[in-house]
Formats: sequence, structure tokens, C-alpha cells
Amino acid sequence: MAKTYPVIPGAGSFYYEGNEIGILLCHGFNGTPQSVHEVGLDLMESGFTVYAPRLAGHGTDPEDFRRSTRDDWYETVVEGVRLLRERCCRVMVVGQSMGGTLALKAALAGHVDAVVTINAALSVPGYACHAADGVCRFIDEDAPDISAKGVHEIVYDKVPTSAIRQLLALIEEVRPRVSHVSVPTYVIHSAIDHVVPPEDSIWLYEQVAGLKKRAVLERSYHVATMDNDRERLSGLIASYCEQVASVLNV
Repeated sequence: MAKTYPVIPGAGSFYYEGNEIGILLCHGFNGTPQSVHEVGLDLMESGFTVYAPRLAGHGTDPEDFRRSTRDDWYETVVEGVRLLRERCCRVMVVGQSMGGTLALKAALAGHVDAVVTINAALSVPGYACHAADGVCRFIDEDAPDISAKGVHEIVYDKVPTSAIRQLLALIEEVRPRVSHVSVPTYVIHSAIDHVVPPEDSIWLYEQVAGLKKRAVLERSYHVATMDNDRERLSGLIASYCEQVASVLNV
């Protein structure tokens, strides 16, 4: 029987009940709901119902991460959308990094009414060398890509190469299909990102088929939900979700 690991303090899922517009906040690869918590509080204060699930294998132990798969991560998102559907008439997914990739996959499957991607992971050049790595089981993880000083993100110090391969497989699955995303899509990206090229988000904006919008964060790096533009980012998301809900209810 596989060992179970406790959730790291502060890394658990969170839920705030509000109005009938539900927002699922999806953290990124090797992150936890802690990375989107301040944005979640902002959106809660704006009246939305907010849920941020902890993706399978994240926020516990690297061994747990090693056993998880892209299907496990996606199922966490789908289950979260189902939970919000029980309470809300409209559900949007806001995804940071890999969370954006999972949001796009959920949109392709018809699960959500709109998506907001924040530095969506449609390529991760720093991980490409591990696509066929059969030697290393774990690699040391770099410090989170955040411009602001004194910000601590809960992440594993080492990352299993099996999880990296799962991430790259998820990207290979979703990237060729983004032109079929037909729900309203807000593509938000940082001007400078040392993990995911900003050009990927520009390309995503050009590809998606539905109503679309794009914004650039000038003072933040990859983990924008914890960076200098966090308040502006929260405002952009809140305004967009209100607009989309209004249009969809017409």
C-alpha cells in the first residue's frame, strides 16, 4: 500500500462562498493553492464564489508528486468544476502556468463557461532536457520566478522527472488543440517570464477561437499571482468574469 503524506501547512485547498458566479483558481506545476490565495481573497471580496483545489501530488511530498499523473491533475480540476456547478450558474477557470494549460483542456471538453490563463504553460524550455530523462529520478528545483522581494511560495525543493514528463505530455496534448477553444478567453501574461516564454501567450491569444482579450503585466515574473501586479491582476480577473457572466446571461 502506497504511503500517504500530510498536506504541508498552508498548502491546502480553500473555498469561499459568494454569488452565483464561480471561479476555480488552479495553481501551477509544483505549486499549491497558497500561490493563488491572495488573488482568491481579492475575488471573494468582490463577491464571487471561489474554489482553489490542491492538485493531486502537490503540497505533500515529492514522492507523492512522483506517483501523480496529468490525468490526476486534470481530474482534480474537473471535480472542482462539478463542485462549483452545484452552487453556481456560471463557472470560470483561472489558471496560473500549468493551471492555465489545465483550464484550456477543461474548456476543450466543454466543462467551463470561460477561462483566464496567467502565463499558461504551453512550453517550458527549462524542462525540455528531461523529456526522455531515464537517469535522474529527481532534480533540484530553482527558486520561484517572482520579482517582488520577500515572497515565499510553497514548492518542493526537488521535482521528480516523471512529473516533468507528465507536464510535457499535457502540453503536447493541449497545445495543438487550442484553436478549438471557443469559450471566452482572457490571456494574461507577464512581460518578463523566466519559465514560460511570453510569446507563448501571444500565440495562444492569436489561436483561440472564441471571444478573447489579452493583458500584459509589466512588473511581475512567472508567478504573477504572488508578484507586484497581484492587485491589478485580481481586478482584471474580477472585471472580466463579471462581463462574461453578463454577456452569457443575455
